[in-house]
Amino acid sequence: MESPKPTILLIEKEEVTLEIYQRELRKSFEVLATTRIDGLLRTLKKQSVRAVIIEPEIHSGQGWNVISSIQAAFPDQSIPVIVCSTRDACNDRLHEGIARYLTKPVLPKTLRETVLEILANQEAQEKT
Repeated sequence: MESPKPTILLIEKEEVTLEIYQRELRKSFEVLATTRIDGLLRTLKKQSVRAVIIEPEIHSGQGWNVISSIQAAFPDQSIPVIVCSTRDACNDRLHEGIARYLTKPVLPKTLRETVLEILANQEAQEKT
C-alpha cells in the first residue's frame, strides 16, 4: 500500500542533524534518510521520490557530484534538489538547477516548510 505522504530523500553528513531533520520532516513526508551517497541514483529511479535534500559537503564535497548526477538523470527537474549546507551559498560553484539553497543552521520546521512550498509550486506549475 502506497503512503499518502510524498517521499523525499534526505542526505546529511552528520548523524545527529540527520535525525533531527528526519523527525520534523516525517510530519509531512515519508523520509528516506542516509549519511551515504553510494547507490542514490538507483534509489531515485526505484522509488517515487518527490524531492532531495542534500548537504553537498558530505564525503569531502562529493555531494556536488551527486547533485550533478541527479540533474543529469532528471533534466526536466522533476525531482527538485534542496541544498542545506554549512557552506555559504556565495562561495559555491553550482547553483543552476537547485530549487533552494539553505545555509545552516536551518531550523527543522523551516526545512519542512521549504520542501512543502517547493512541492506546492511544482504541482501548480504542472497543472498549468
